[in-house]
Amino acid sequence: MTISTTENAIPMNQTTPRAAQSAPFMTPDELCAAVGGTWALKPQASGATLGIGTDTRSDLGNRIFFALTGPRHDAHDHLLEAARSGARILVVEESKWGCVRLTDAPSTAVLLVKDTRAALAATAQAWRRGLLGTQVIAITGSAGKTTSRRLAEGVLATRLTGSASPKSFNNDIGVPITICGAHRGDDFLLVEIGMNAPGEVAQLGALAAPDIAVITMIGKAHLEGLGSVDAIIREKFELVSALRCGGLAVVRGDNTLLDSALEGAKPTGVRAVRFGVGPLNHVRLRSRSVRREGGQDVVAEVCGRRLAFSLALEGAHNAMNAMAAIAIGVDRGLGDEEIARGLASVRPSDMRFVRQSIGGLTIFNDAYNANPDAVMAALSAFAELAPTGARRVTVLGDMLELGAAGPALHEEIGRAVGTGVGGPPPDVAIFVGALSAHAAHACADRASCKVMHVPDLSAASVTAVIAELLPGDAVLLKGSRGIALERLLASLYERLAA
Repeated sequence: MTISTTENAIPMNQTTPRAAQSAPFMTPDELCAAVGGTWALKPQASGATLGIGTDTRSDLGNRIFFALTGPRHDAHDHLLEAARSGARILVVEESKWGCVRLTDAPSTAVLLVKDTRAALAATAQAWRRGLLGTQVIAITGSAGKTTSRRLAEGVLATRLTGSASPKSFNNDIGVPITICGAHRGDDFLLVEIGMNAPGEVAQLGALAAPDIAVITMIGKAHLEGLGSVDAIIREKFELVSALRCGGLAVVRGDNTLLDSALEGAKPTGVRAVRFGVGPLNHVRLRSRSVRREGGQDVVAEVCGRRLAFSLALEGAHNAMNAMAAIAIGVDRGLGDEEIARGLASVRPSDMRFVRQSIGGLTIFNDAYNANPDAVMAALSAFAELAPTGARRVTVLGDMLELGAAGPALHEEIGRAVGTGVGGPPPDVAIFVGALSAHAAHACADRASCKVMHVPDLSAASVTAVIAELLPGDAVLLKGSRGIALERLLASLYERLAA
């Protein structure tokens, strides 16, 4: 049983990797007090549980199972499975308890609440209050959240003990799961904070109560829910407002709007560190060079001193994400060697500008998600990294959640592709999706390259796209999660196997 609530959401595993270990979590009495629930079936023992769960397919041994309800699934239909998977306590909504049957279930306690989603948040909030020695680092931004979190984890883990969001657990389900996966006594906890609607960052920021707040960048993602870039800036800076006294705001510099927002959002007693390219930043990206075997060598300036390191991740945007991780590492007292070693340890993650070779094609798979700023960054990196002499093909899918601005923003991307980003235009520009028709038309008006548009990834469209690809081509895949451009890769593998 999985619950998914937004385009960016992913199936929820029951815990973070650290929480899979046998560390004590809440006792039944502590849970009951945290959520204000009532026992329908009382627990048979008073000792601590081992954590929480939301997925009946996971090992729920001695854990608390929250029966979450989503637009497509209701975990109340799977309570018997949760009990048989070892759940010690089932958290169930009062209105649904009368319809639940636990015949032949193991001896499992049942705690009734008005809303299981709210109960999950209340549990996380109570657990967060008990993480007294743990520095909580919350990361938000229009792009780069997951990569910045992974880089920061790589840096901190060179000396310190802690945990982080597993994958992109950044909504009102994922953030509580991440918090509940932390252990008392950990040095750090890294939390991703996402946003789709007004008030979401403030809500999740209050839950995380961060000691360090990171804003990777502000762009045009999620205009559908917020309407304007100014509104996005205000929303993102709610995370800075949630900082504890003495906390640290790590914010992308080189932007007067962000500087103004930072001063307006920063509570008294909160420090600020800016990262970027310009001379007013505390952590500056000074130079970078691409390595032929993959990755890049980067030089940063940290409060006037030089820090050189290697990065396995591609692109200028990932070098900039590393600047935020450096700022966190310096604040936590790590040395330059530890920071460099931690950054070098981070490998590319699935569908985030991963270089793959398939049937003579060099594919740069950046199809996890997309917004205008992320697409421009991907195009620039592709121009830099495509093998010399290769025919270059861009396959761009719809950018979703842009609201009324969607057509115009797709036109902007089309014009950029047609004129070239970071180099000349591609040899072939393929656009996928209804909104991408606007990009295709704009690109065709500017480009000398071949332009192709398909309305979807139906079997016929997939065949047409793959027919455009020739051995030796360099191919970029970039689109929103809902477009699922990675389906092209599956078809390529099938063609090779035929």
